[in-house]
Amino acid sequence: MKKHHIWLVAALLWCIIIFVITELPASTGSETKGILAFLFGLEGDALQTANYVMRKSVHLGSYGLMAFLFFMGLRRKRFLLAWLFTTIYACIDEWHQVYVPNRTGALGDVMIDSIGAFTVLTVIYLIIRTKAWIK
Repeated sequence: MKKHHIWLVAALLWCIIIFVITELPASTGSETKGILAFLFGLEGDALQTANYVMRKSVHLGSYGLMAFLFFMGLRRKRFLLAWLFTTIYACIDEWHQVYVPNRTGALGDVMIDSIGAFTVLTVIYLIIRTKAWIK
């Protein structure tokens, strides 16, 4: 198996992992809020803020990782296609959440996911440009 195929398999496995995690009751906002309250003793506005920041950070990181995996697996138009595939999957996942009990789909989450992908791809681009410039 070629190296880039392994990266594509990893990207698809990551998509499956996100799909499965979306189904878990522990991934709902109220559950993560309860975990944060228990672990850090937070309550009120501090708990709301921490829950929001944590959940959106997970979106950024998860979809940033997905974009990286797609980027590594693609051969042509890597930046564009990695961002596009990741954003399309974010749309699919949010649509999927509409049908999961105690979950909702949110366009804002798709935007955060897309920003996470874009950010990681921008960092990759800058690293590649820096390496080319140093040589």
